[in-house]
Amino acid sequence: MNEKRSLKPKIAWLACALALVISAAGLPSARAERFTATLVNPERGGTTQVVIGIERYSTPAEIKKLSGILASKGPDALREALWDLEKGYIRVGNSLGYPIAVATSTPTANGQVIHIMMDRQISFREFATGARSLDYPFSYIEVKLGKDGKGEGQMFAAAKISLTAGTVDVENYNFVPLKLLSVRAR
Repeated sequence: MNEKRSLKPKIAWLACALALVISAAGLPSARAERFTATLVNPERGGTTQVVIGIERYSTPAEIKKLSGILASKGPDALREALWDLEKGYIRVGNSLGYPIAVATSTPTANGQVIHIMMDRQISFREFATGARSLDYPFSYIEVKLGKDGKGEGQMFAAAKISLTAGTVDVENYNFVPLKLLSVRAR
């Protein structure tokens, strides 16, 4: 019943970092931003409010360093490196905020695309039972915003990160990612 279901979007983190280096003038690294959204679980139903606060964006040098760690040492070393980073927080429902380790913003013709990655909280139950979800120790969020500060996105609450031919692969533990609807800059 718990067969492997995955969604593997290709995310060109290295290309994103290169684009940020080239357009460093457009990098909003010193600008704090806050977003609200409605988180929807398409598989189980239900919604909850989410607040994402980004204090500062990751620099191209940080992205390059993290890509190097993933390439040379693997995802376990990347997860360990993320523990030392804090670019902001995400708060789901009434929970305490959880630190965001990596946040990038790429300008587009219609607005911007924000990528967020963090190590995820592993529950005691997952750890004690050796659940398959332990192989998915990251969370990944992608938000597409228009110039008006409104948009939508998706969240992989439990994700596996790997590197193939210079491209970062993000595999979702669940078949369908969580949806972020009615995203608004505050």
